Amino acid sequence: MKLRDFLQMMRDLLDDTSFKDHSYLVGGVVRDHLLDKDDFYDFDLAVEQKFGGLKLGAYLDHRLNPRSYEVFPRFGTARMDLGEIKLDFVETRRERYQPGKRFPRIQFGTIHDDVLRRDFSINSLYLELFSQKIIDPSGMGLRDLKDGIIRTLRPADKVLSEDYLRILRAIRFAACLDFRLHPEVEQAIIRYAPKLKRLSATAIGREIRKMKDCGAWDAAGSLMQELGFDFALIEPDES
Repeated sequence: MKLRDFLQMMRDLLDDTSFKDHSYLVGGVVRDHLLDKDDFYDFDLAVEQKFGGLKLGAYLDHRLNPRSYEVFPRFGTARMDLGEIKLDFVETRRERYQPGKRFPRIQFGTIHDDVLRRDFSINSLYLELFSQKIIDPSGMGLRDLKDGIIRTLRPADKVLSEDYLRILRAIRFAACLDFRLHPEVEQAIIRYAPKLKRLSATAIGREIRKMKDCGAWDAAGSLMQELGFDFALIEPDES
């Protein structure tokens, strides 16, 4: 779906509602739009309201005819499948990770709180649905997107240790976008790569398939080799 068509659909649905001035596209669509891509199938929507993601999902569930609609109360999120496109809904929030736990505790926060839970600066850009203004709360996203850098928003050791899957995400973004890893991210990846064995084969396989889908598996493999990966940790899941 063209981004302009999606935005028009959202404006038609949300005009004269409390969601109007508090709803944003965030993440991959915003990043890729700024990289001149225009066709999208997955849209992440963040609402700067308490329980905003659940409320927006429920609102659209009554006005659209989704193929499926799922709610995840523990995380305050919802997901909708409209056939052609998929929508994910979340409130802007704060996250706190506990030692040994992959999933964080969450509570409502502002957009400036929400940006700090994003993994990399290039994924921390927000597009306001009505004004179409690009918001860069960290002040790093637009610059790193222009310079082609994969950088964490907080210390790389902390970000990668919270969720080891971010190791493969960093490599995927670098390979698929032909970007370079920030030196701090490189060093953190080298330190934490052995922790990949703690992840499920399903999670690892999903990242590897994304690398292949963007045509960057060879580039990703070369990058991992440069970083000294033990490839036994990331055998592609061919099932």
